[in-house]
This record gives sequence, C-alpha cells and structure tokens, in this order.
Amino acid sequence: MKYVTWLDRFQLGDFPMVCVRSGLPATKVVAVQARRTAVWPWLFFPISTISWFLLKSVTDSRHPWGKLPFAEGQVKDITATYEKRIGVIIKGAHPDFIKATQQHQHGAPN
Repeated sequence: MKYVTWLDRFQLGDFPMVCVRSGLPATKVVAVQARRTAVWPWLFFPISTISWFLLKSVTDSRHPWGKLPFAEGQVKDITATYEKRIGVIIKGAHPDFIKATQQHQHGAPN
C-alpha cells in the first residue's frame, strides 16, 4: 500500500512505533532517503554530457532523508519518493502502520 505524508513529518520521524513494513511493534528507527521520480524531462534532451548538466541544473534534485520505524529484520521492500507538490510517498507500507499513523496524527489513542 501507499501512504503519503508531509516532508516535515517524514524528516522528523513523527510516526508511532509500528513497523512500516510488517505492522509489528517497531524496535528501531531507520534513516531512509526519499528519491525523486521525475523522468519525463529526460525525454526532451538527447543523451549527452552537456544535456545532462543542463537538465541537472534546472530540475529539483532534492533527496531528503527521513526516519521510519521498523521491526527487527524488516528493513527492506520499502521505498520513499519525494514529490514537491504532494509530499513523501511511502510505498509498501503495511495497513496497520497506516492506521496507527492516522490515529497518532489525529491525537486518538492507539
């Protein structure tokens, strides 16, 4: 499943201690880098060194780091993507993590 969150929340690690991958109680917080997925601009430039430098200078290349909770042995198959207008998209999130996070953010008890 996908879960979308604000960049600030992702960077601060403002999540309950529920494993993002398995939904089990988390035992650690791991730093995760959010990647960008904008590939479409590359289609307008021929592949060359000059084009690469040109495109690199005009595209947003932020790859922010954030903190996600994981259970022991569960740190895999989770990807985070940063989209400037949307926020951070966490792919592969467990439904229990999503539910606990929504409750945590709305101030409801776990």
